[in-house]
Amino acid sequence: MRNFVIFLALFCLLATVQLVMANDMAHYSGPTNPGWIAGGAVAANVKAIDGFKGVKAMFNKIEDFGDGDEEGEKSPLGEWLKAHTGNGQQDVIITDSGTCPSAMYPFPNKKPDGSLIELFVEAGNVHINVADWIYYMSYEGGVRSPNNGPSGAANVFDIKGLSFGARTGNIKPTKLGKKYIPSMKEFHSDRPFHTEQFKGSDWDLVIFGEDGADADPAVAISKTPGKDGTGMIAAMWQAAKPKWPEKVDIRGIGVAEFMVNWLQENGTFDVDAKHKMTTTWARIKGTN
Repeated sequence: MRNFVIFLALFCLLATVQLVMANDMAHYSGPTNPGWIAGGAVAANVKAIDGFKGVKAMFNKIEDFGDGDEEGEKSPLGEWLKAHTGNGQQDVIITDSGTCPSAMYPFPNKKPDGSLIELFVEAGNVHINVADWIYYMSYEGGVRSPNNGPSGAANVFDIKGLSFGARTGNIKPTKLGKKYIPSMKEFHSDRPFHTEQFKGSDWDLVIFGEDGADADPAVAISKTPGKDGTGMIAAMWQAAKPKWPEKVDIRGIGVAEFMVNWLQENGTFDVDAKHKMTTTWARIKGTN
């Protein structure tokens, strides 16, 4: 009877841990717009993010989708998005190449409402984009797609006339940037958030770098939570730099710092679950 009680306690514990430790992450590292980020830089950044201390502890599973995985909603990437929308857990997708494949948003603006990436975020998940203008176009198959243009972002955010066009863009870290992304330095952004366009919208902006009304990196947080949590869209280091001019590419290490330091604190993640399972099981065994 005592062994049965121990078994039942362990079973309940494992079930609880599985529920808590279910967050997943995906990369899209497919073909790039080469004037904005080189393919080799994307591969190095994916490696830097996944190898950064604390990232793996945030997720149950990390997957990387590349060329051939992203064509249409029935593609492997499309199926991942569908499986991770409305599943009751907050998941993350990173477009490391800065492009928006048709699995996420069919080009050119064929699904202005209800695209897989819009549904994913509305359900309460997180999209992080670096390099090129978010939701602008795809390079899947190594060929530039027809442009969604500014309408891609405007449709996903549901903000009419939204633009990430170039302005002054001489970005300096804010206090939040220095705190949560300590590797961040001053840089020139070619595609910053225009903060005035978010006033009166369904989004709040958290800004890590700014120059007047230009913000980059920044994360837009939905004011309407979904089943999976609170939806977020981060546009980070959107600059035309095939190779980052400094030794450390901030588009890798900076995204990792953002996730471990800020997203973990403000999202729905429990990195202590595995530790709790180990210590609790030891306690249960100790009563035997």
